[in-house]
Amino acid sequence: MSDFRKTRIGVTNAARLMDVRVTELKQAVRTEQPLHGVMPPRPIGHLGKSATEMYFNAGDVMDAAEAIKAARRR
Repeated sequence: MSDFRKTRIGVTNAARLMDVRVTELKQAVRTEQPLHGVMPPRPIGHLGKSATEMYFNAGDVMDAAEAIKAARRR
């Protein structure tokens, strides 16, 4: 069984894990700005006809999701 943290996931699933809107995540990545006080994960690649769809390492997304969750509790 493979480790989920090493899995590649798309921007939609990354946004779900982080509990943010897809547009928020895309904007934060493009502008390199914090998302709810936390730097978003860096995409490991782009897919699609015009390379507009990002995909991420699931472990990086999970780490960012935990940090956002902790920031929201404060």
